[in-house]
Amino acid sequence: MIVDCHVHARGTETAAEILKGMDAAGLDRIILFAPPPGGMPGLAPSRTMRENSDWIGKIAREAPDRIIPFAWIEPNLPGAVEETEYAVQEVGVKGIKMIPNHWYPTDEAVFPVYEKIQELGVPILFHSGILFGHADGSRFCRPAFYEALINFPKVRFALAHIGWPWVDECLAVAGRFRAESQRTGKPMQMWIDTTPGTPPIWRPEALQKTLAYLGDERIIWGSDRTGATVADAAQTLANDRRILHSLLGAPAETERRWFGENIKAFLGF
Repeated sequence: MIVDCHVHARGTETAAEILKGMDAAGLDRIILFAPPPGGMPGLAPSRTMRENSDWIGKIAREAPDRIIPFAWIEPNLPGAVEETEYAVQEVGVKGIKMIPNHWYPTDEAVFPVYEKIQELGVPILFHSGILFGHADGSRFCRPAFYEALINFPKVRFALAHIGWPWVDECLAVAGRFRAESQRTGKPMQMWIDTTPGTPPIWRPEALQKTLAYLGDERIIWGSDRTGATVADAAQTLANDRRILHSLLGAPAETERRWFGENIKAFLGF
């Protein structure tokens, strides 16, 4: 089973279009993020968090065995706690997407949203690393800032893009959460979403470091495509398979875990 954990919706796609692209790419399931509240000029229409949650829920209900819906929550907007609860309990989303766009993961003002997510038992997939498309946004997305999640031990979360260009820092944060799990005997909270961000020239090294330090049970695979371009995930899949086998010599078990099996534990299935 091939599961793409990182597909962005623009909010204009149909389920039929998305499924056609998935079939072309050889994807069994995808995690599909709702568009960001407020939209993106030329990419996503301007809608509220609730409108986007309702939209992603409708799309997922048309293909519940293939599309896994994630709500996009901006924790610095009024009503973020209530919108998180609504998206999970009323719409039925399976997780939360967040990009720290001019807010820090360490901000205590964000903690009530973390608390609600912990209560609801769904995971968070965070952007980490350099942030294209938002003015000076990268200063909010350093992997080390996510150590604050240690205060919410039941929150499962993943850092996307292996934190590129801060790959070593991202792995250090994962090591921190691994050590905490070993100390307390509680499940480890953190996964790494290996979705590109790492350019081709650096990707083999980033993946080699990740596997060497963290192993293959805490990584999930994604493409960073949109609902309209998900067919292009086939290229990312082929490139990563080539790196995995031809350059790193990893076993078939690693491919099975990375491309599909690990997502079950991340989602809590």
